[in-house]
Amino acid sequence: MAIQHFSIDMKRLLSTSKSFNKVLVSAQEGNFKVGVESVITLLLMSLVPVFIKMTSATPVTIAIFRLFVATVLMLLFLRPKSIQGLLNRNTLLPLFFIGFLFALHWITYFISIKMATASIGILGMSTYGIHLIFLGWAIRKHKPGVFDFMALLLALAGTYFIIPEFSISNNTTIGILLGVFSGFCFALLPVLHQHYAHIPERARILGQFLFALLAFSFFFPVAEWKLQPLDWWALLYLAVAGTFIAHSLWVRVTTKVSTVLSSLIFYLIIPMTMLISHFWLGELMPFDKLLGAFLIVAGNIVSFTSKFAMKRKPVAPD
Repeated sequence: MAIQHFSIDMKRLLSTSKSFNKVLVSAQEGNFKVGVESVITLLLMSLVPVFIKMTSATPVTIAIFRLFVATVLMLLFLRPKSIQGLLNRNTLLPLFFIGFLFALHWITYFISIKMATASIGILGMSTYGIHLIFLGWAIRKHKPGVFDFMALLLALAGTYFIIPEFSISNNTTIGILLGVFSGFCFALLPVLHQHYAHIPERARILGQFLFALLAFSFFFPVAEWKLQPLDWWALLYLAVAGTFIAHSLWVRVTTKVSTVLSSLIFYLIIPMTMLISHFWLGELMPFDKLLGAFLIVAGNIVSFTSKFAMKRKPVAPD
């Protein structure tokens, strides 16, 4: 009898062990999948500023083509319910604001890259993390901490080293300022998305693309479509890989990892873009630019990691 009970217990133990191993393998496979998706997203997104700089297409042409293709692809993958959400009278105005802001973010970002370089554009836009801190202060009364002001000082110091001469006749100066403004618009987008969270997520994303396309359609007469084959390949990459695939993967990654980790992943795009731009486009990387880039990225990382540390800090017992 004892032997029989022992045999049953062993079978249960082995069964539990097998179940645990399956869960462990599944978790490892899940982490591996997220890791692969993160790497692919990083590569796709880091190439976007390089392709924008490489193509001879104007910023308006890039925006219209990119938005048109991305909108069509989204319509193909969306359910009719999400599309019907756009036709609701109560959603039109909020979606118009989101789309207009997104258009403003894109056009200033594209002009920044065209006027300066791929790395200058991404560096200026990367200040969105710091904008988020102070927008939270202005809108939600979340007072910035010491590390937030430290991040701001590091970003300002980084900008100082990047700009050779602070003058509006200098393309680098205009490029970095437009990039910073683009980052401000980019930081406002999640604020609007959260404010209008009652609208279905997919409807908001489609509305963002659709109404941005509507805003750019007014500039269709000045868009240039007589392009070389290489330019069309670049536009196709920007629309399909750089917008539809990269943004879809980014949503998947950010829903599976912490906000701090996703922020750190985003800031890895900057050195990757600078590296690709240097070897592919021949962009010069003097010490001042490298130091400035390091300070801007370091400022954002200091801010995000300090918030993560504060959240994990145990509360002292009364």
